[in-house]
Amino acid sequence: MPTEEFKDFPILDCIKAVEKITADGAWTAFQKFTCQHCGSRQTMDVPNKFYTTGICQKCDSVTNIEQRGCNYMLVAAL
Repeated sequence: MPTEEFKDFPILDCIKAVEKITADGAWTAFQKFTCQHCGSRQTMDVPNKFYTTGICQKCDSVTNIEQRGCNYMLVAAL
């Protein structure tokens, strides 16, 4: 998939937004990033934690998320 389909933002902006959104416990966030090598969209499996690098499950390459940016997926708490 082309990387133009995905929106990635500076990691610090995402962290600040997630801290506000998840503060009341009603939401859980999962970091997402686009592999800089194959363009595959990846989601981290640890909730409410942000990483500066990520390993692509499709091509096993490392992406520098701190430089390239990321996004997040929100899941409502039940």
